[in-house]
This record gives sequence, structure tokens and C-alpha cells, in this order.
Amino acid sequence: MSKNNVQTSDSFTLISGLAHELDSPLKSILARTRKLISDYKSRDFEFISYKDFKVIITTLEQIERQLEHCSQTTSRMMFVGKRQARLADNNCQINDIIKNVGAGLSQQLESSRIKLVTRLGKELPRITVGPIESHQIIHNVLMNAVQAMPGGGVIKVKTSFDKAYGLVDIDVADEGVGITPDHLPKVFEPFFTTKERGVEKSAGLGLSIIYSIINAAGGSIHIKSSLRKGTTVQISLPVYKAK
Repeated sequence: MSKNNVQTSDSFTLISGLAHELDSPLKSILARTRKLISDYKSRDFEFISYKDFKVIITTLEQIERQLEHCSQTTSRMMFVGKRQARLADNNCQINDIIKNVGAGLSQQLESSRIKLVTRLGKELPRITVGPIESHQIIHNVLMNAVQAMPGGGVIKVKTSFDKAYGLVDIDVADEGVGITPDHLPKVFEPFFTTKERGVEKSAGLGLSIIYSIINAAGGSIHIKSSLRKGTTVQISLPVYKAK
């Protein structure tokens, strides 16, 4: 493949990845906005209750968080320009990212009858991945777990520090349907997906994108899965060293 073809492919992947990353929050914003309009457009606000007021404010706060995520994603993509994201110039505390993503998904987890259980290591060093990319990694992995458990269940997230290798480890385990042995080697390929129907239809870019981010940072990601028993995603990311 020529250099020009590689650059074209990278640009297409970047654009597709951006669309994939923005699609979920934008759809959620649209749904929340439509519901808010439907519920309150005919109400007399002179007599609105405190309960209704709290519903409106809570919804607007959720929309604000999702818009902020969209804004940060587009800003980062414009700065990157290529898949290589200068990740070595960024760092974050992964426990904070996990807490933020979990809070953002709380309503969806509750409606899906899924409990998120975290066991986060104390005083973890910062990782060599920025907060936007880290949010993308954790959000994609958790959403895959949610979609794998249509009947509900438990997602367990564990973080720890491997001092010997200078790595922060993140394990995400679900109790979902699992991945077939023939599909498992393909999960990091762009556009590969097992979600082909209805609202769960996927562009098949989530794991491909986070694989690229983790690989560029010098980390690793491995997936273990058993049919009808669940899937465990194991991620290792290098510790950030200030220059």
C-alpha cells in the first residue's frame, strides 16, 4: 500500500471514529430534549412543582455533560489531525475517569438493571493517556458490557498498579452473552461488529479506536470471553513520567 493510500485510510478512520464517538451522546441529547418538550410544552409554569423543576434541571445537567463530551472530542480531534494523538503529552488519573463515566451512565445502567461495582486501587499514579482518550476507552468498554447484558447483571471494574512493570491495570468484567471463539480474534478490526440489528446496530469502530489509542500510548489490551459466561477486558497503560 502506498503512503498516500495509508494517509487516506487513516483520515477515513479518523472521520469515522469521530462520527461514532459523537453519535451516542447526540442521540441521547435528542431523546432527552424531545421528552422534555413533550412533557412540559403544555404545562403552566406558574404552578410548576419542585419535583418537576428538579426533573428539568437534572435533564439539563445531563445534556450539559454530554455536550461537553462532544465539544471536548471535536476539539481533541481537530488538534490531533491524525490518529497519532501526541498522547505522551497528556496524562490523567484513571480512577477519576471511571467515576465520571459511571456517573454519566448511571441512568442507563439503572434502566438496564445493571449494577456497576468498582474496586479502585488507592493512590494510583497517573497514566500516559489524556482524559479525553481515557474517557473514550472506559466509555466504549462499559457500553460494550451493557449491550452484552440485555437481561441485566453486574459489571465489575478493578484498577491496580503493577510497580514492577510501571503499568496501571484496568480490568472490566461483565456477565454477558460472551464472544464466540471465531469472533474473538476480529474484535479489534475496524468495522467488525456483531451488532447488526435495531437500536444496537454498531459501526464496529469502538474497540478499533481504543486499541489504536492504547497501542499509541505503549499500552496493551486483551479480551477473554466465554459464551453465556461473560467477557473480561484487561487493559494496561504506562505510568506518566513528568519531563
